[in-house]
Amino acid sequence: MQDLVITAEYDIDTLATEIAGQLAPSSRRVYMSDARHFAQWMQAEGLTPESITRIDMSNYRLHLADSTYAKTTKQRMFSVACKLMREQKLNGRIPVDVTDELRGFKIDTDETTHTALSKQQAKDMLTVDTSTVQGKRDYALLSLLVKTGLRRSEAVALNQGDIRMMDGHHVAVIEHGKGDKTRIVKLRVEVYRGIADYIAAIPEHGKQAPLFVRVLRGDHPTASRLTDKAVELIVKKYAPEGVELTPHGLRATFATLALEGGAPLHDTQYAMGHRDPRTTERYQKRKLHLDNNAVDYLNF
Repeated sequence: MQDLVITAEYDIDTLATEIAGQLAPSSRRVYMSDARHFAQWMQAEGLTPESITRIDMSNYRLHLADSTYAKTTKQRMFSVACKLMREQKLNGRIPVDVTDELRGFKIDTDETTHTALSKQQAKDMLTVDTSTVQGKRDYALLSLLVKTGLRRSEAVALNQGDIRMMDGHHVAVIEHGKGDKTRIVKLRVEVYRGIADYIAAIPEHGKQAPLFVRVLRGDHPTASRLTDKAVELIVKKYAPEGVELTPHGLRATFATLALEGGAPLHDTQYAMGHRDPRTTERYQKRKLHLDNNAVDYLNF
């Protein structure tokens, strides 16, 4: 059994690493986590990537179906497992495609499951005490996330030199967004001022220096880049009382408030770095507006 365990974990991890190398860091992390979950399930079942069958893959789907994961997470995890096994077939390691005609999980909703704050909630969340370096950092980070729609992985990857002036506007240059895409994100005046105020309060300056850094007890900034997990904790710290908020929830907040405010869909799509406008639309919450409804435009 132990030999089977080692083989399964080694083969899946190796294959997952090869495929994940083509992905952005945030996607790569999730991909590897899902791949290891699949390997652990094989371990428990006494299977290897070479011995797994279509029935086994169907059983893995049932295993996910019985789990407490959200349906979107189940679908993602099953998709990763299927992609890994299809790669096994393409690489000649197994004779048949064991994923053939297997169905995933149907996603019932056309919206993301993330909470979108109201304009007042977002405004209240940005009432941060900026008398400390940590407060300056937190305000700069939160205002950047909620007023640009950046992914947290994109925010923590920013260097100070990525904050630039372009065509008379302050911008953040995202060098390695999802899909390894580069895009330009405009910064509102108050967002830029918050970032500039924070940068002036930290000792490490330079184009290649991390923008957002860890701050130790006693309000001592370090040269170490902030982590994705730290961003999650900061967002939870400042979330409105009673609201389960994630960094992705701030992204949903940006899309919702921008579209509600009249921003064209294609402009919002570019700001968020989406290829498909339908993806952007999924982030728009509160779609039912009785005071300003589609039926009100039919004046005949």
